[in-house]
Amino acid sequence: MDTKVVAVGEKWLSEFREQVDLGNRSGSSLDTYEHRWNTHVKPRVLGLSMGDLDAGRVDTILQDINRALSASSTKTARTVLSGLWGYAVRNGPLKINPVRDARPVENRKRRKAPRALEVHEALAIFELADGDEIAVRQDLPDIMRFYAGTGERTGEGIAVRWEHIDFKAKVARMEGNFVRTKADGAKINDGKSENAQRDVVLADWLVTMLLNRRARVAAQRGIAPEALTGWIFPNSKGGLREASNLRRDWRAFRVRHGLGDWFTPRTFRRTVATVLTDALPARYASDLLGHSRVSQTTDTYVGRKAPSRRPAEVLEVLGGDLKEGSKGAP
Repeated sequence: MDTKVVAVGEKWLSEFREQVDLGNRSGSSLDTYEHRWNTHVKPRVLGLSMGDLDAGRVDTILQDINRALSASSTKTARTVLSGLWGYAVRNGPLKINPVRDARPVENRKRRKAPRALEVHEALAIFELADGDEIAVRQDLPDIMRFYAGTGERTGEGIAVRWEHIDFKAKVARMEGNFVRTKADGAKINDGKSENAQRDVVLADWLVTMLLNRRARVAAQRGIAPEALTGWIFPNSKGGLREASNLRRDWRAFRVRHGLGDWFTPRTFRRTVATVLTDALPARYASDLLGHSRVSQTTDTYVGRKAPSRRPAEVLEVLGGDLKEGSKGAP
């Protein structure tokens, strides 16, 4: 119980790092936990022993982080504290993890509704990109259309290769997601969910865009379009494009055209979810986006717009004689 909390925290992170090396945990999670540990948790437990870190002290630390930062940061800090206590229980005489007895983290801020584009807004943005020489040089018009036609995550769009496109079947095979971590550097992982590796059907207009792009790139390289391989949207040197660089170019485009900070690559993912669920059962959108649960699609990605008249039209059956005017008392 006299062991310092900082020492246990470092040992827990070392154990977590070993699991990353074995492929059992993700490097991005390690980066997140190390950041929260070093910036939010560690400064608040300096000098404390494990015996000092009871449920009351844990609760005080978490509430302090919540007041100073956000509910999201606090939840991650709670995970870090729970992790180091779990390590202590597994490797010592301690029997109880007090973190579970701390109060739940509450978020008093109202969650903003997902922002999706109307169809005419998306088409207007494509037109802006087509007329923007900087955006054209950075491949943004084609990248935007690809995200709008597939609903892919930012890292998935970066990771797609010409070999993944079946032009005859009009299908793109999603096989990974670009991530960069301190432990692994830049890499393509297996995706964020069990459904991340999937086939995405392509609309005819998107197939045409990709065929035109393939022909253009192949001509520049002096090869047949069918022989083209590699990243569809590479960096300026032909290598794997960094997600951070894409977001930087995206922000600059946004500033040039006076678009709000809500406009990110993910905006098209929300737009796809919204357009599809307006016309089809939510399962179709969930499958296309690679979500494990339909509720994730509807709760997180569907941008709410003006209420549809369709429910009211269905409920007309309950109007009875009132359709011709009320016969009741005034």
